[in-house]
Amino acid sequence: MQGVGGFFMKNKIPYLEFLPILVIGLVLFKLVDRIDDFGLLILSGLRVLQSVFWAIGVAYVLNPLMNFLEKKFKIPRILAILICYIIVIGLIITLITIVIPMIYENVRDLIINVESYQEIAVNYFEENITSTIWYSDLGLDEYLTMDTLSKHLVDIPELLNSVLNGLVGFVGAFFGGTFKIIIGFIIAVYLLLDKEKFQVGMKKIVYGFFKEKQADLTVIFFGDVNKIFSRYIIGKTIDSAIIGAMCFVGLAILQTPYAALLAIIVGITNMIPYFGPFIGMVPAIILTLFVSPIKAVWVGLFILALQQFDGYYLGPKILGDSVGVSPFWIILGIIVGGSMMGVLGMLLAVPVVAVLQMVFTRAVDKQLSKKDIIVE
Repeated sequence: MQGVGGFFMKNKIPYLEFLPILVIGLVLFKLVDRIDDFGLLILSGLRVLQSVFWAIGVAYVLNPLMNFLEKKFKIPRILAILICYIIVIGLIITLITIVIPMIYENVRDLIINVESYQEIAVNYFEENITSTIWYSDLGLDEYLTMDTLSKHLVDIPELLNSVLNGLVGFVGAFFGGTFKIIIGFIIAVYLLLDKEKFQVGMKKIVYGFFKEKQADLTVIFFGDVNKIFSRYIIGKTIDSAIIGAMCFVGLAILQTPYAALLAIIVGITNMIPYFGPFIGMVPAIILTLFVSPIKAVWVGLFILALQQFDGYYLGPKILGDSVGVSPFWIILGIIVGGSMMGVLGMLLAVPVVAVLQMVFTRAVDKQLSKKDIIVE
């Protein structure tokens, strides 16, 4: 008696080879037809894995510090992790008890005083700008009038209110997921303890699914990407935190209003190369200008000196030549990244450009070596 398999072998059913394609097409059609439900399912899965994402992020950030403590002081890994966690918990407590309340108070006071600042700006504009001859000769009175100025200034309180609400919302959302964050920190301990095992496991997956040469290149590539991102982002964060702290101390000595808020702005914008220092300087000078023009000059000079100190001494000490990208490509990357992703794009522009340069340089060198060409 002929078996079923033999029947199919001898009597080939027409178009049977298209059956898998039809099945895959039907599955894709159902997914598209129920795209909303599928999206909710994906989001639910991501929410379940939030603790794991927190753990990966915490482990990635703490890994360089843990390595430093292990190599520098020759201490066991568990003790190095404990020290890392003590530092992180101390920073979180400082943030909760000192930094966030100070910023909140600064923004609230700014909202209260913004109307008086508006009056000062409008009066100064009316008395010293619109009355000058060059203002009318240049035709600026047709475009920049008292009405347009007042209209733009009216938007400032709404903007500050949104900032304050955003700050409160961020803090609430952050601590609203406290349980998941705590679980993430606990899981991160095991990731750090057994990081070599996880690395070996990932390499096994890569070498299992790719050819040996492709696997070698993949491992090398992601190792270099990790070095670029970790060195730059962590180094730049430490650098900007130091600059922010120094800025706060300096502004407090100068008795500048809203010193905490301005120091945070300077510290955050310092993450952006070249443009960041000037972006952070502008709000500091403007807000101080309403209180005292002379003090605003001193604030501008102080922040300028601080940024020069960072550019020529502190930054190179912490970062070194961590990316090795020319200023032209960095500036171009910041412009493109800012236009595509805003502030986040500007922050990630440098390591992304460094990775792209690395890939392109290796591809070019490979082609030149094939042609046995040496370019000097």
